[in-house]
Amino acid sequence: MDFQKNLILITLLLSGGMILFSSCSDDDDGGMSEEMQIKQMLDEVRALTTNLKTLEAAAEAGWDTDLSGCVEHPEEGGMGHHFARMEYIDGRVNHLEPQILLFEPHQDGTFELVGVEYIVPFAIHSAESDPPELFFHPFHHNHQQEIWALHVWTEKENPSGTFYDWNPDVSCN
Repeated sequence: MDFQKNLILITLLLSGGMILFSSCSDDDDGGMSEEMQIKQMLDEVRALTTNLKTLEAAAEAGWDTDLSGCVEHPEEGGMGHHFARMEYIDGRVNHLEPQILLFEPHQDGTFELVGVEYIVPFAIHSAESDPPELFFHPFHHNHQQEIWALHVWTEKENPSGTFYDWNPDVSCN
């Protein structure tokens, strides 16, 4: 009788240990690659901006302050207008809270949402500190504006790269 109890106890302990080891295994394929995480985050930003494609909709949702007018570089391309949601300029970095929506003007007077920008002022995150990161990309210094910045071309493809500042396919004309 004691032998049977011990055998049952040993069997239960071993099976419990196997369950524990299998649940802690490094062989779990549930983890996403960095590339897949970036894609998922970009898809989430695109879903967020689905209803923000017009200036009117963006303004109603809080992106109502044009910080820059239309920004364009003579050789590298443009960025468009930078419409900010001021309460998001608080130092937090969250892909679902872009501080800026980028709009390209068109000759007929309409504007097209082309991307988003994330910014952190140097007053909140020192210029001498390591840069904030989002989408596994470090923000860059913008000394003129005294901010850390990361442009993300979510709506209009950028031949220079999704996270490159200037988009040669964006114009202020």
